[in-house]
Amino acid sequence: MNVDQYTESELQNLLAEDGRTAEQGIRVVRLETGLALVGEVESAQRRDTIMKLVTERLPDVRVHCDIGVTRVHEPDEVEEL
Repeated sequence: MNVDQYTESELQNLLAEDGRTAEQGIRVVRLETGLALVGEVESAQRRDTIMKLVTERLPDVRVHCDIGVTRVHEPDEVEEL
């Protein structure tokens, strides 16, 4: 399957509108060999859900995952104001 600007836009809408993700921080980038998903999410589970949605929608397209997981933790010190 050829990935064009319409497919790219369709995936952006899918990620933003699907209740499982509601993700606007992931970019879809067309590559010569398929597409790449680029951005940061707060958990590996969320990244896996995004990949599952995209591969279900486009099973014949090679998808490269470049989604990083942001490490969120409480600060070690109290900030004095």
